[in-house]
Amino acid sequence: MSPHPPYVPNQHDFEEIRKLLPHDAHEVLTSAYEEGLTDKLLTRWLVARKGDIKAAGAMLEKHITWRRGPGRPVEEEHHGVQVNLQHKKVFLQGLDKTGRPIVLGVGARHRKFDSKEDAMAFCIYALDTAVAIGNSHDDWDGKLTGVFDLRNLGIKNADLTALQVMFELLQNHYPERLGRLFLYEAPMAFYALWRAVSPFVDPVTKTKINFVFAKNAHEEFEKVFDLQLLPRELGGEGDWHPIEEAHKKAMERAAKRKDGSLTPTSQVDEMAAAAVQSPSVVAVADAAAGPKSATA
Repeated sequence: MSPHPPYVPNQHDFEEIRKLLPHDAHEVLTSAYEEGLTDKLLTRWLVARKGDIKAAGAMLEKHITWRRGPGRPVEEEHHGVQVNLQHKKVFLQGLDKTGRPIVLGVGARHRKFDSKEDAMAFCIYALDTAVAIGNSHDDWDGKLTGVFDLRNLGIKNADLTALQVMFELLQNHYPERLGRLFLYEAPMAFYALWRAVSPFVDPVTKTKINFVFAKNAHEEFEKVFDLQLLPRELGGEGDWHPIEEAHKKAMERAAKRKDGSLTPTSQVDEMAAAAVQSPSVVAVADAAAGPKSATA
């Protein structure tokens, strides 16, 4: 048992870190589909720096500067995005049982990125899409659940740059975003790649990574997911939902929120429609809609 209880920031911490940030920080973050300077967002950065307000403020200020430049939202027309969408390798499957967006990647469909810039662009595109989907639900805890399908992974799919970029982004620009990551059916070839990249992975991040194999996948996945959300190939009962579908919906929602046209009623309607993809949303949408009439 840890001798120290987990750090939980208080209002004083939030006020102090806000003093360290540029005056337009909220606008810069919301323009990148983030929450803005909410207590929830600040909590992630403070927890990432274990309550050190100055260190968390410096980290967040660097992130805000990054969002103004290379970390700006990536358009779907970007070369790195277009090429990699054609591979049909990343999917957004709805929400897990805790309300976290599920990002599913298929390793055997990956091809090495043409450049680190392309790797960065596609990873930002995928992460921002998942974050935007999460932010459309008020009770979201800010974290994501990942599943990497590593069946049939070969040498042509091995990409050290991709792994380094992903963990670099998670640690420096999306701290405390990763809730859990399931690595499904990792072959021996993957472990050599993992040994190369693991020294660069934060120890806390490592504790969130779970290796899962077919023999116990149903038991493990059923604890976390409604099985209708996982493709049949992974032991689920659902289909594949390409990330570009979620990206389009997320951008539409973000635009409505920005211009004020996303009313409580319209949000309930969107959530009800999304329930086809995510059964976890049904209860939330029903509760928000209120009692149903007995007549048609």
